[in-house]
Amino acid sequence: MRTREDILAELAELKANPPKSFSGSIAKTAKKNELISELVRIETEEQYSSESNNRKLSFDDLEINISITRK
Repeated sequence: MRTREDILAELAELKANPPKSFSGSIAKTAKKNELISELVRIETEEQYSSESNNRKLSFDDLEINISITRK
């Protein structure tokens, strides 16, 4: 599972290495948009899980949701 720091490092790498052609620009823009959407998804999951004590874990094709409640 990728972390927020991994995604931010990739975004910084894209910014440090500008494209050299038009097609490279399109590819890097698509990659940047993909990374940003993944970052938003991760931050939304963290916010959701911290507010309601829910945890979402992913292993290959399995997704596990854990909810902690008090009696």
